[in-house]
Amino acid sequence: MSDMSLNIAWDLLFGLPILAAGFWYHRTVTSEIPRWRQALFYSGLSFAFIVLVGPVPHYAIRIFWVHMVQHISLMMLISPMIILGAPMAVAASAPASRSKDFLRGAYRSWLVRLIIKPQIGFGIFLVALFATHFSPLANAGMKNGNVHSLELIIFLVAGLIYYYPLMSGNPMPFYVAHPIRLASLFGMMVPETMTGFFLYSSSRLLHDVPAMAGMNMAHSASALNDQRIGGSLMWSMGMLIDAGWLALTARDWFVHERDSEEEE
Repeated sequence: MSDMSLNIAWDLLFGLPILAAGFWYHRTVTSEIPRWRQALFYSGLSFAFIVLVGPVPHYAIRIFWVHMVQHISLMMLISPMIILGAPMAVAASAPASRSKDFLRGAYRSWLVRLIIKPQIGFGIFLVALFATHFSPLANAGMKNGNVHSLELIIFLVAGLIYYYPLMSGNPMPFYVAHPIRLASLFGMMVPETMTGFFLYSSSRLLHDVPAMAGMNMAHSASALNDQRIGGSLMWSMGMLIDAGWLALTARDWFVHERDSEEEE
């Protein structure tokens, strides 16, 4: 039997860590972190709060396109914004020696060094993308509130892992060349766009729950239209957001090359 309700406890489980992260960042960040990075971090947390706490997640369990807004926001927008906020650089500069020791130990760990390799992050992101839309997990997430919330965690964690070595601002145990960063970002546009295209162009429902009788779906008259709205959002917004991160990474490459020439 489907549990189409979302336990309010998830609001607390998502909301409290977001508020705690914002409080920690505010108390720890120094003037060494540019204001634009700080603004991105706070904006990322704010967007995360909006899509994870309150009415949005409760509508998303019933309306597919709202679920897609969560997906796009968490994987493609919020994750890189948080990474660009340089939270690991903030932690590394914290006065507490324990945080510095923890980070040094983490970056020496073979598991951490493996996970933050661009090709591994690419694979994790890709698996998360397909598993949450074209596997039994996708239907389970639209039938059960707890599974749906698990999907949201997958979106965020996969996004953070993927973007960490690609976005600048945080300490890294190894250097990732800018051409590799650009290639990864450009390459990920293909599966993201195709996911949206398949959802939009399909003549049948790929998820069960939106077909529930009597469901009042905003801006759609049928479950299939609901799916197509979600697919079109993924298709269009994904490309626009990715283009922005590509432009930012290209700018970082230009600045890096210019600074290297000046040092020589």
